[in-house]
Amino acid sequence: MKTLLSLAISALASGAVIAADQNGNSNDKAEQTLVTATRTQQSYAETLASVTVFSREDIEKYQAKSVAELLAKAPGLSIVNNGGRGAQTSVSLRGNQSDHTLFLVDGIRVGSATLGSTAVEYLDPEMIERIEIVRGPKSSLYGSDALGGVVNIITRKGNANRPLIVKAGVGNHDTRDASVNVGHKGENYQASLTASYVYTGGYDFTDDKTAPSDDDDAYRQRAIGFNGSYNPIQGVTLGLSYQLNEAESEYDRSCYGYTCAPYTDSKTEALNVNAAWQLLDTVSTSLSIGSSKDETETLFDDQSFSGGVFNTEKTDLSWQNDIRVHDNVLLTLGYDYLNEEVSGSTAYSEDERDNHAGFAQVQFVQGAVSANLGARNDDNEQFGSYDTYNASVGYDIRANLKVVASYGEAFKAPTFNDLYYPFFGNPNTVPEESDTYELAFKGFGNDYSWAVSAYKNNVKNLIQYNAAIFANDQIATATIKGIDASFEKEILGWDVNTSLTLLDTQDDTTGNDLARKPEQAINIDIDRSFDQWSVGASIYGASSRYNEADNSTKLNGYGTVALRGAYRLDQEWKLQLKVDNLFEKEYVTAVGRLGDYRTPGLELLFSVVYTPAI
Repeated sequence: MKTLLSLAISALASGAVIAADQNGNSNDKAEQTLVTATRTQQSYAETLASVTVFSREDIEKYQAKSVAELLAKAPGLSIVNNGGRGAQTSVSLRGNQSDHTLFLVDGIRVGSATLGSTAVEYLDPEMIERIEIVRGPKSSLYGSDALGGVVNIITRKGNANRPLIVKAGVGNHDTRDASVNVGHKGENYQASLTASYVYTGGYDFTDDKTAPSDDDDAYRQRAIGFNGSYNPIQGVTLGLSYQLNEAESEYDRSCYGYTCAPYTDSKTEALNVNAAWQLLDTVSTSLSIGSSKDETETLFDDQSFSGGVFNTEKTDLSWQNDIRVHDNVLLTLGYDYLNEEVSGSTAYSEDERDNHAGFAQVQFVQGAVSANLGARNDDNEQFGSYDTYNASVGYDIRANLKVVASYGEAFKAPTFNDLYYPFFGNPNTVPEESDTYELAFKGFGNDYSWAVSAYKNNVKNLIQYNAAIFANDQIATATIKGIDASFEKEILGWDVNTSLTLLDTQDDTTGNDLARKPEQAINIDIDRSFDQWSVGASIYGASSRYNEADNSTKLNGYGTVALRGAYRLDQEWKLQLKVDNLFEKEYVTAVGRLGDYRTPGLELLFSVVYTPAI
């Protein structure tokens, strides 16, 4: 911990030195725009939140096979896998629980209302234009679930320079994948249609060698997505996006003496219809109506019955108004409505709930000082009214160096499983609440950017799984402290991107660490392009963690190395090769009833990309 802490301090110091040596001109990163942090468009240099953005260019450069692989590169995020590709994947943001991160697809809430988490394992990077990650509480803008932060996945858009992209790949574990993207961008419209297919024979996800759990666990996925927008007249934009993912995931399971070979048949959908209108030079309004579905069923290869059906549907409506009160003041007023409904083979005593919310935000800039103040009221049908607030103040120490102090509140409504699942839920469970204090520095220049954030998060009524009772329980308070750091710069022709996470989590009642939260993690990406070639490498390391809330099982730390390369044959054809876990490191991020969830050894993927010339 002390060693990595010293590295973080060194990174901050070196970043400050670099900032002092530059003239303060903004680079592309500083001008990069995002919308998730404030629900309004702003540049990286302007935002007061701790953010990370992965662009389409990043996805292609890293040859990312999964969304989890991308998220793990960001500071403050840790990933837990219950096996290989297609296995259940949990995302923890700043040491919070996996259901404390709000996932959006094109601004629409997605995820299971029973589990509370989002099936990121079924999201294909080939369908994605960019990912915006906001670390820290955002309930004052988004309500429940945004306790640890927000991940907004923006789907692929039309590209005037690349109307057709075809990609096909093969790898070990009998892996095959393919995707095609057709898109176009005109003067007043854009449209993109993407389809993808993934199959892998997989490997045995657990240590259990009892038949049939000793088999390889395969995964197959089909996905299709559309994103389009049209400007019928000046100042008016109409938009439509739709995503459909269907997947079958095999896994190991204890069947209590019976022979079974289970797999999960899953379908996720997200639909968003939206309109934006610039009423006046100083007033704009937007309306978004969306729906998302998360449907899963457990089936058995050698049985004629279903092992359970769980369906979630969320209906999401948002009306937002942005008013330029003054050249330096932007006022945002909005209303959100959310309906959650569950159905399936399990009977819940309550299976539907509504949430109405009103929110307001003021963004203010005066000279070197900028501020963001926000408030929101959520009226939940089950839990009543909850108010949340945030306040952030930034100061430009110089043109390319900013310091930000912030405070934020958040709450998380219990899931339907937390409340009503038979022999597991407790209807007396109350919402989780938190308050977070953060101090951050960030700098940016012609060819670099860096950021360091220190925060303390106090969580009340934390819900976590207790293996001793085979159910969730609710502890009084937990304290999460940490440091996030990132650094990006071109060094000797190499693009270097690093992230560092230092974390200290504690159950204040027992003094135990929170389960499955590594205290330290570091990621280093180096990439370079020359002539027709591009090469890169990723180094990832994470410290030990405890598997259970009682800290009875300690999981060792680990490190992995990945290599990637690409060769462009001509303007239309490109070859790619990705090697993950080069040194075949054996490591474990979770333990279940059948023992360790095994992670992949060395993985290879060779791909061919065809982009016809215009």
